Amino acid sequence: MFQIAKYDPLLFKLPKGVISKNNNVKFFVEYNDTKEPNVAYFMIKRDEDSTYSYLQMERVEGGYLFEYDFDKSGHFWYNFQFVFDGYCLYLNRSFDTRSFVADYKGDDFLQLVTEKEYDCTDCLQGGIIYQIFVDRFCKEGEVKNRKPLILRDDWGGSLHKNTTDPIYVNLEVFGGNFKGIISKLDYLKNLGVTTIYLNPIQLANSNHKYNTSDYMKVDDMYGTEKEFKQLIDEAGKQGIQIVIDGVYNHTGSDSIYFNKDGNFDTLGAYKSPKSRYYNWFNFIEYPDKYYSWWGIDTLPSINHECDDFQDYITGDNGVIDKFMKLGVAGVRLDVVDEITDRFVAKIANRVHKYGKNKVVMGEVWENAAIKESYDTRRKYFAENELNSVMNYPIKETVLEYIRSGDPVNLESTLRMLENDYPKVVRDNLMNFLTTHDTTRVFSELINHTEGDEEKAAALYKVATALVFTLPGVPSIFYGDEYGMKNDCGSSRGCFDWNNYKNDIYKWFEKLTKVRKFKALKDGELNVLYSKHGKFIFERVGENERIIVLTNLQKTNLNIKFEGDFKSFITGKKVKEINLGENQVEIIIETK
Repeated sequence: MFQIAKYDPLLFKLPKGVISKNNNVKFFVEYNDTKEPNVAYFMIKRDEDSTYSYLQMERVEGGYLFEYDFDKSGHFWYNFQFVFDGYCLYLNRSFDTRSFVADYKGDDFLQLVTEKEYDCTDCLQGGIIYQIFVDRFCKEGEVKNRKPLILRDDWGGSLHKNTTDPIYVNLEVFGGNFKGIISKLDYLKNLGVTTIYLNPIQLANSNHKYNTSDYMKVDDMYGTEKEFKQLIDEAGKQGIQIVIDGVYNHTGSDSIYFNKDGNFDTLGAYKSPKSRYYNWFNFIEYPDKYYSWWGIDTLPSINHECDDFQDYITGDNGVIDKFMKLGVAGVRLDVVDEITDRFVAKIANRVHKYGKNKVVMGEVWENAAIKESYDTRRKYFAENELNSVMNYPIKETVLEYIRSGDPVNLESTLRMLENDYPKVVRDNLMNFLTTHDTTRVFSELINHTEGDEEKAAALYKVATALVFTLPGVPSIFYGDEYGMKNDCGSSRGCFDWNNYKNDIYKWFEKLTKVRKFKALKDGELNVLYSKHGKFIFERVGENERIIVLTNLQKTNLNIKFEGDFKSFITGKKVKEINLGENQVEIIIETK
């Protein structure tokens, strides 16, 4: 159908993107046909509304205009209707957030309105995150075993050397500890790391610690609370802050709170309905049938509406207070969609008592702006609950581009993030390729290239360059900086401190230096070219312009530059680029 009208929320809306309440937005629709509609309507409804408001637009030069005052926060959905004699046309949202005309009403555009302006301008922005699964990063000094854990003495040995049983695999530990991290702070500083994100460090009888035994204690196999405080302080001297995992949806069944195995001297909920913790959990048939995370009975779920538990975490001298007072910079909320907005807000409010730039990051695998869970739209951004989330959409679409050579979904995702996420949140996003919950990307690329490690390494460099230069904060999962591979299908192997200084490590050592440019902290993103296997974009800040060029096709990418440009990779001035297949270049223009 001939496109008589066009709308682009990133070009035809002022201001673009997310706003805070009590602000005015101008919506402009370009109209290209001589046949005028009888009337053009701006259609809008809030999530809570059952029907749309139809508001007549003003005819102006080139199209139609409507101004709307947003006096409430929330998710607003809007569309455009053109009424002719006997029929109507709609201007629906396309998959890439642009528009298409149809004789039916399709998907709406989103206007997200936050309760207040975000003001965390120095949270994660401009830095580098380094994620550490403590047991597997570095072991320093003597580590004593604690039953039922099984301490192995073969650092780097196969994860399935002794068993493939998931219960016993999770009980085997290698002894990585706080002292080990302290011993590698100079190493992390050299990589430009500004934030260490630690997987859970609180007492738990597993190597992953997502089955908390005691929220108030650090795990003694990692070290003492004094040693954890030393890690925070020594990292701070290097300009590195510490963010910890907050696992507040479930505990371990082997915990002081549930105590199913009787390993603690507390009256756990499993042992008696008179336990002070009984109301923390949801029993179906007491005591053996209870709700648990994904049906895993070693992870009993917390009652989402239990005020006593929420106060234990967020109240005066609660869990949040304890660790913020020790000096951590914030929390990453595990499975945040499993806990209520009310609880997330309590966590955020308590964390931000220690400063507006403290981190409250959510684990969200989808578009966090419109995330629904338990049939409820989440208010992560509308109520300013989270100032960062894990950027799974970028991980998936970067890797899709790397595998297929087609950047269409990568550009679409970037447009979605610009329209749906508050600017400060976009600048704080945790951009990554691997985490403890995914497989190692370098192993994936080796499989993708049918075992060609040289080609896999080239693709890996392109992918990491994108993660380091797109909006957000790049995150390195320990070992990814040297191309660490899966161990028995798991990303949780031990760091190989004897063999890490390879070609990929040298690439990372160079690449991390690009983060010194302020344009990558909060600069605007402009996609310059996105087709035929080639993806080019720029980040523009005050007195800086960075152009990133990638090519995944056999045909070379040839571009001439006019002005003062320098290759970040070679350090040489450039007037022309000739980029071959599976190559990346980063060009710096200073004004």
